[in-house]
Amino acid sequence: MANQNNNLNVIASEERAKQSAASQPSLRGDVARNEAKAISSKEPTKLIPKLRFKEFGQIEESNSYNTHLFQDIFTFSTGKNIKQKEASLEFETPCVRYGELYHMYNEVIHQVINKTNLDKSELLFSEGNEILLPSAGEDPLDIGSASALTVSNVAIGRTINILKPKEDNIYSQIYVSYYINEKLRKKISTLAKGSSISNVYNSDLKKLKINFPNLPEQQKIANFLTVVDTKLQQLTTKKEILEQYKKGVMQQLFSQQLRFKPDVIANAVKQSHEANSTKQSATNENQTQFPDWEEKRLGEVFEEIRDKVGNRNVETYSISAGKGFISQKEKFGKDISGNQNPNYIVVSNNEFSYNKGNSKTFKYGCIYLNKLDYEIAVPNVFISFKLLDTNMTEEFFAHLFEFHYLDRHLRRIISSSARMDGLLNLNKQSFFKIPIPIPNYIEQQKIATYLSAIDKKIEAVQTQISNMQAFKKGLLQQLFV
Repeated sequence: MANQNNNLNVIASEERAKQSAASQPSLRGDVARNEAKAISSKEPTKLIPKLRFKEFGQIEESNSYNTHLFQDIFTFSTGKNIKQKEASLEFETPCVRYGELYHMYNEVIHQVINKTNLDKSELLFSEGNEILLPSAGEDPLDIGSASALTVSNVAIGRTINILKPKEDNIYSQIYVSYYINEKLRKKISTLAKGSSISNVYNSDLKKLKINFPNLPEQQKIANFLTVVDTKLQQLTTKKEILEQYKKGVMQQLFSQQLRFKPDVIANAVKQSHEANSTKQSATNENQTQFPDWEEKRLGEVFEEIRDKVGNRNVETYSISAGKGFISQKEKFGKDISGNQNPNYIVVSNNEFSYNKGNSKTFKYGCIYLNKLDYEIAVPNVFISFKLLDTNMTEEFFAHLFEFHYLDRHLRRIISSSARMDGLLNLNKQSFFKIPIPIPNYIEQQKIATYLSAIDKKIEAVQTQISNMQAFKKGLLQQLFV
């Protein structure tokens, strides 16, 4: 990617450059930290992108962007029906179904995931030069999700609009796919018909317009964006591997199949904590393992927080499954506490709150630890609680709750799936009677430290993903006109 970055110099067509007849001002853009230079267009009608590769920077007729109607450059068709029950990873013939286009694939399909067991005579196969768009979806924006299918002999399902070239060497299918997703997706969504299910047909697409330069420049752009997406995929895979690793480690740790051993440093820390408490079993330097875990009820380890906001000014927060605490202004665009604000519960740093709302990832609700270093206010329908004993580690219990350890107990005490407000029917007294494991204090610390170290690695990779996504977004906004 670095080599391509070094070649990516910019052509700018900003209005102030167009209006300057006396000189050609330079514009600097931070694209992969490379310097970019600006060239003003002497012909305002020319289509010139903000970013352009150096070798295509001269404003000449052969290098200009041209506008084309879809119907002039594409042929249009649709796939053949492949039902959900007729597609599986275990079957033989590679296939693409319409729902997969906006759930499983991005702008380019290099490898097909699903397969079908239908007779090949009933199928329509790809040549590897297709652009696929779903022709139906619940969200109109889904219909504008284009994917360049670069693989041949793939069965294409029904409810997919198939675009193929009328002539060879006119366009790069990968370039066009990126273009549609960036420049035409919203336009295509406006063409959708229907109420609950939106539909866009090939006849709706024919009048759309697309701007592109000559084929070598299209290919250069397509190759560069493919490199960016490859890096994104590598980072995403790395994150998934770390998440799976953490899940496996938690399974072993909380089932006690994997145990940490005492060490001299751990014993020194332990002695300092046990100077004020004798509740934990003693561990001496010569021990080869920690004491057996105890079992206590939640109410023996935690106490409920009942501190209401009253007339204080405390920022309101909610809990988002899989993410944790999030301010209501960020989640909903405003504070939604309304008249209930005085009854909200104040949760301090290193205190917990249980959101009883169910979700796909947290069927029985989710518990999060406040790591924000300041007080927040949460709805009083949450169950908020804090540790009774200072000789315990909040982070250990945060990981225990993240592991869904309480789910099997919650399943038994929840009286029905959900109330009218979407919250689970759960008796607070029953909640605090749930049994939880209590390791030795030092073992709690070791478990928490180890799992938190994995979290930091996951967060670091996520930061790289976010940065790469922002970089890609900036490229897409400036490479196309």
